Amino acid sequence: MFKTQNRSLAYELVEGASPCVIFCPGFNSTMQGNKARALNQYCQQHGQAFIAFDYQGHGQSGGDFADGNISTWLADTLAIVDIAAARYGSVVLVGSSMGGWISLLASMQRADQVSGLLLIACAADMTKTYPARIANSELEYDQRGRGYYRVENSYDDEQDYKIYKQLIDDGSQHFLLDSRIAISCPVRLIHGDQDEVVELSRSEQVLSKLDSINASLSTIVGGDHRLSTPSDLMQILASLGELLNLASSSTKSYKGETL
Repeated sequence: MFKTQNRSLAYELVEGASPCVIFCPGFNSTMQGNKARALNQYCQQHGQAFIAFDYQGHGQSGGDFADGNISTWLADTLAIVDIAAARYGSVVLVGSSMGGWISLLASMQRADQVSGLLLIACAADMTKTYPARIANSELEYDQRGRGYYRVENSYDDEQDYKIYKQLIDDGSQHFLLDSRIAISCPVRLIHGDQDEVVELSRSEQVLSKLDSINASLSTIVGGDHRLSTPSDLMQILASLGELLNLASSSTKSYKGETL
């Protein structure tokens, strides 16, 4: 466990070469998913440093999910980036869905530490879409009086998502798609053309806003939001390999920091 903001973040670490690959999962997802496992195995096989972690209130990490928001989970990500960059010199962020949005935000705040971005079904500005999604839902309250809306969930255990009002309110301060995205490192976006959760146009918007001159979008024909089939994972890993080849081969010496 890694301590941050009085919370414990669960993580998995694979020692290896720089840059360190960091996987940022999606909303209500964890480091135990198919993409995280595939990335872990790839990095082990290629001698690449790798970290997967659970945001506060997710998976094995401490904290209450209802108290989490984009600011909270961005802070978790930045804490992991700082430790990994101090240890390995630089990082490549791999963000899935909401993790793609958080990876963009983290890259803007840690431009000197992030050498590449891989965005899978990137859900940038996702909370901007929530008012339309909850238009027919009533505001409910949990035992602590925190307001939330129920949203249908087609994945995992298919239990309705609880979208807390404070998550929607917090998200507005992190919107990116209304202006240029000041990121100059290489970026690879991957999106399924059959994604019914986050439309392909979202990744197209991200691509059009990036300052990076080395950015591209790959569309997976027939791909859904999860992008977890063997062929999907092969394309994700191929894109990661491309970013790692582009990243600086220079590494900083170990400073003894531990997660």
